[in-house]
Amino acid sequence: MKRHRLLPLCALLGVLFAGLLPNLEAQEDCAQGLGADIYFLVDSSWSMGVENFKHIRQFLYSLIQSLHQVGGERFKFALVQYNTKPQTEFQLNSYPTTQGVLAHIKAMPYRGGGTQTGLGLDFLTRTHLTTASGSRAVDGVAQVVVVLTDGRSQDDVAEPAQVLWLAGVEVFAVGVQDAVDSELRDMASKPHDTHVFSVDSFLTLRDIIQDLVVGLCDAVTRSGGGPVANEAPVSGGGTAQDSADLVLLIDGSENVGAANFPFVRDLVLRIIEPPL
Repeated sequence: MKRHRLLPLCALLGVLFAGLLPNLEAQEDCAQGLGADIYFLVDSSWSMGVENFKHIRQFLYSLIQSLHQVGGERFKFALVQYNTKPQTEFQLNSYPTTQGVLAHIKAMPYRGGGTQTGLGLDFLTRTHLTTASGSRAVDGVAQVVVVLTDGRSQDDVAEPAQVLWLAGVEVFAVGVQDAVDSELRDMASKPHDTHVFSVDSFLTLRDIIQDLVVGLCDAVTRSGGGPVANEAPVSGGGTAQDSADLVLLIDGSENVGAANFPFVRDLVLRIIEPPL
């Protein structure tokens, strides 16, 4: 009888461990020589407040510590505080070790201002996703952006997020308290269930650290996270030597206008992924 009673318990434990395996595998892959450039875009608007910003600092500190544990110095970090005037805290190449990054975060000031998340995304794209700022994208290293916000943006977030997607950047969106779920989804890469995180309070940010680390590791694993070989396979059965880099320069000025920009975007998508 005792053996029969143990069978349901064994089955339950088997299901639980099976659910843990993907997480463990993702973290293990992160620790096996895979690199990543991870950019944090952090809301520092007046709605957050000084006390809550302390929780933001602690969240970032603990998250980067956890990422460093699985990725070592192969993971590089950059951080931008955004409001009505985005400001770089540090670039990927500002500190030679993660300890320098952690020390900066511990002393990072709260700046205050409006909530212009779209402006922050655009600033990050223009000033940080460059070789001069330390980006290793040309070497095939995964590019990952983590956006953290506590409220509705005062400007559009969809278009600057799409620029990041088209550049092959994985975007994670973390919302706190009054963050708008639809905006988080407009920014985040798909699938949304692994790229969008929402918490009710700044205190509970710590509860999502492990899941966020797993999601980031999975993104790095899927991207390859390392230098591209000279003759790596490409779509169509050729090699990188048979391929070419295509750079699209898109007019995003006021002359185009919000009404016409969707037509520009659709044209770009048809060039990148032509219909069958």
